[in-house]
Amino acid sequence: MKLHVVSFQVPFPPDYGGLIDVYYKLKALKKAGCSIVLHTYRYGVEEQPALYEVADSVYYYERYTGWRSMFTILPYIVYSRRDELLLKRLCADDYPILFEGLHTCYFLPNQLLRNRQKWVRMHNVEHEYYRFLGKSTVSWWKKCYYYLEAWRLRQYERVLLHADKIFAITNTDAAYFIRKYPPVLTYCLPCFFDDAGLKENNIEKLDKGGYILYHGNLSVLENVRVVDYILDNLVVGLEAGVQVLIAGKNPDKNMQEKIARIQGVSLVANPSQEEMETLIASARINLLFTFQNTGIKLKLIYSLMKGRGHCLVNSMMIPDRRFAELCVIVDTKEAQIAAIRELYDKPLLPEALQWRQQALRGMGYSNQVTSILR
Repeated sequence: MKLHVVSFQVPFPPDYGGLIDVYYKLKALKKAGCSIVLHTYRYGVEEQPALYEVADSVYYYERYTGWRSMFTILPYIVYSRRDELLLKRLCADDYPILFEGLHTCYFLPNQLLRNRQKWVRMHNVEHEYYRFLGKSTVSWWKKCYYYLEAWRLRQYERVLLHADKIFAITNTDAAYFIRKYPPVLTYCLPCFFDDAGLKENNIEKLDKGGYILYHGNLSVLENVRVVDYILDNLVVGLEAGVQVLIAGKNPDKNMQEKIARIQGVSLVANPSQEEMETLIASARINLLFTFQNTGIKLKLIYSLMKGRGHCLVNSMMIPDRRFAELCVIVDTKEAQIAAIRELYDKPLLPEALQWRQQALRGMGYSNQVTSILR
């Protein structure tokens, strides 16, 4: 099988949700014998030779960013990705095309591609995601941008009627697209991720002392809100001696200073993938909260698959009810503090960890390339 894949951003290094799904999907397809022509938009990222390990050909395109791409009815994230050279290369053969996200769908309705197999991977319901961003930000001009982009994405979403298949990332999202676009075949295709087991040299590094961990991209507004919630509401209710670690990419100065002032809380800024894996595995409790219930939170999958401790979540973190048996779900501040106190000194048995991993694989979280891609 040969396949064009159009990525919204350079998928290496795979260090946050969407890119993780793209990169490990490419890796799984390559392993299954698929010949991949990768097209990727870049901004602020250099060419990545490592992508030739997961693709046979790699083409890079620049985004048309700035105010000139704002004055259009089309969403900014779509209109800024409109390089005509991409269309020319897609027309050079008759391979199927996988568009990664609504971001990359500018050429989806183009008449030159009308007889092609066109598939769209939806990482979430984009207009809902941008609406949540608008609600969360305090900057008035960012709020205006997010709400405008949410409106434009809601209108533009009808472009999916030009697709042959939609691959939603959760059952909830799949149900939404089935209801909205019944003529298009829609499937739930769980996220792809690094599903390799913990390396032996990392097992030796596991922290035997124990701590509570929250991890994520610390430059993302949603995650900043969660960190503030943990620091302001939960840390004060914990017993002396309980350590809390906040780990992730690019924490700003305000977060660094705030954490430095709180006893028992430490910051691990910009850990490597190997370091993050060890942190997740060592944690007695992985705190996994969100105030934005869109898409799938890959940190949940990683913590359940690679972690050796409890996963304490709020309801918005759960993509569907099947995860309820794998996590401890608590939504109020008082219940969360009580759950932390109860779970901190209660290790998970090896058979419970094994059952959790098997349950995830049974849900489809195993990087196996399925027949719906054919």
